[in-house]
Amino acid sequence: MRWQTHPRRIVSSAEQLDAIARHHFTLLMNNYNPIRLLVTSGATSEPIDEVRFLSNKSSGRLGCTIALSAAIAQHEVTLLHASNSIPPTKHPRLNSISFSSCRDLAAKLREHWPSHDVLIMAAAVADFTQKGGQTSGKMKRDQTPTINLTPTEDLVASVANDSRSDQRIIAFALEETMELQDAARAKLARKKVDAIIANPLETMDSTEISATIFCKDGRTMTPPKNMAKEHFAFWLIQSLDEITPPSS
Repeated sequence: MRWQTHPRRIVSSAEQLDAIARHHFTLLMNNYNPIRLLVTSGATSEPIDEVRFLSNKSSGRLGCTIALSAAIAQHEVTLLHASNSIPPTKHPRLNSISFSSCRDLAAKLREHWPSHDVLIMAAAVADFTQKGGQTSGKMKRDQTPTINLTPTEDLVASVANDSRSDQRIIAFALEETMELQDAARAKLARKKVDAIIANPLETMDSTEISATIFCKDGRTMTPPKNMAKEHFAFWLIQSLDEITPPSS
């Protein structure tokens, strides 16, 4: 199947969506058990002054595609997406809400997570923000200003700490290939989530993904390498109960 794409938007016709659903979700529909998914996508923007901000290269493409895939699979989806990233494709079961900074995303997670079953944390959250927050006006070139940074809140760990036993969290790890496995396992233990989707740095600039999923019960799952992000998103939604089985 060939997807139409645009640099700033994922585009798909109704016919394409129906065809993908029939192709990927036949088994899923036969065992239909809809859940409420909360998905995050894109990069936070940490303000420096009234003009500039700190951010990263995440486009939000993967998170938006995961959210759309879940909606096609007849789950109820809330997507928290970065205001400066790819906008989501509209779907009747997909409610999209934009965020800006790490603090803004944290507030929206606290608001929406209690009413959802599964969180897929695909957003690329800044590790640092400017100490003291945004300064007024615009920094001048001839002032040679100094920017003091302070760590942001660990949103995944905070959400995991406040979760119920029946809620499940899947987070992401983006690292250099040689460090990926150790970093993913360490993050899985430190953040107390149900699974980590580990992928190399090259994923951020690519339309493809080569991921390894590390589950909290010690299992490792490896989908086909170099999958188009659209295909990986469908695989992920179809595999949710295998990656992180719901509590009985």
